[in-house]
Amino acid sequence: MKESTISDIFDLVGIIADPKIRALTYANIGVELFRMGNEKYKDAFRRALETAEEIEDAAELAFLLIQLATYLGETNKAAAARVFNRVLELVERMPSKVRNRALEKMIEAALKLKLYDLAVSYAMKIKDGRVRNSMLIPIIRGYLSEGQLAKAIKVSKELLEEPWSSMAKSEIIKYYIKGGEVMNALDIFNTVEGNRERFINEIIEELVDSPEHVSKFFELLKEEELVSAAKKLLDILIKSPRREYIELVERIAEKVPDESVQVKVVSFLTRAGEKEKALKYANKIQDSYLRSLAFGEIALGYLKEDDLDKAIETVKNVRDLKWNSRLLAEILIKVLRLAAEEESKE
Repeated sequence: MKESTISDIFDLVGIIADPKIRALTYANIGVELFRMGNEKYKDAFRRALETAEEIEDAAELAFLLIQLATYLGETNKAAAARVFNRVLELVERMPSKVRNRALEKMIEAALKLKLYDLAVSYAMKIKDGRVRNSMLIPIIRGYLSEGQLAKAIKVSKELLEEPWSSMAKSEIIKYYIKGGEVMNALDIFNTVEGNRERFINEIIEELVDSPEHVSKFFELLKEEELVSAAKKLLDILIKSPRREYIELVERIAEKVPDESVQVKVVSFLTRAGEKEKALKYANKIQDSYLRSLAFGEIALGYLKEDDLDKAIETVKNVRDLKWNSRLLAEILIKVLRLAAEEESKE
């Protein structure tokens, strides 16, 4: 791009009356020029920062400088850090509420720019413990995303209160599991106190995209925790059956004899297209009502595939009268529909 064209654009931006909009426009232009490889981006940012200083209200100036630093950070992180320092000078004299809000915005901007060390220093300046703790969690995630485990652990030690302590441990456990370091994950997991069931459920939700990681996590659980964990996982899988989980679900079925879990195993296997395997586990269920639920699920699976013979055969195992009656009604309606389809073809 010709230098004269850029100069003309700068002149036109200078016409904008509102200094905030003018400064942001210069910053946007600076980013565009940087992406083009044009050195004039430095001039654009210089104009943006000079324009910002026209704003007399200190709070408004601080929040604008945070926005400008975010743009500037795309081109020069060290320069962005210097702008953040200017913001710190401004907010030190502000009321606590405004100061904390500005620090939160600075942390969000620093995270976006992956300036995690700076983000930590800003978070530690927040006097409201709940707000500070909430901001430290995404910083821990940021460090872990860059493989900086030691720094993540150091920050986690600042979180002594719940639920933030458990949230930090959860992030570190997931990091270890994904890295195949199960024993390290176990060491952290064993320090978790309080509501472990909720903690376990949250980790399962986070890891569910990877059967391998979920399987490793299940290795960490105590026997008494396996039932609730299995139920949580199966509830997710029943809603969205994934065949890559079949092997793990069968291992859970063998390890967890709880019959309410077995019913969920049957439901998952049926919906994953493994009705023969589902029948194997349904036959092991002794409780009459739960057995009826299991066989009923399989019968519905056969019915959806228009396999009336197997559906009828399966219904014979449904001892609960209401459930049996409902299934028979479904089968009869299906028979009627199939007969009507046959007649229309003729």
